[in-house]
Amino acid sequence: MTHKAKCGPERDPEFFKDVAEVFAKHPGASRRYSVRCLALEAEVLGVDITKQVGVSRIEGDRIVTEFRSRDEFGNGEDEPPCCEFGGDPPHEFCVRYCLY
Repeated sequence: MTHKAKCGPERDPEFFKDVAEVFAKHPGASRRYSVRCLALEAEVLGVDITKQVGVSRIEGDRIVTEFRSRDEFGNGEDEPPCCEFGGDPPHEFCVRYCLY
């Protein structure tokens, strides 16, 4: 099964130009982050990141991500650590929680 997501520098060249400048300005931080396209989850799996959140766990040598309802998670200390953020400042939100 092959799917080509509608993402990347060809689609959003100005965005990627700005990201490259930010990464160059903050090389230490840039090694901890990446830019990921969410179109594949939305287009192929039908995930709505406004209503669902990814939850990733390590199984052997794989990272497995399942999408769950945001209603399952509160905004408290019991929430798992967020490892992927989305949205526009100042309204960022968690796209994926990581269970370690």
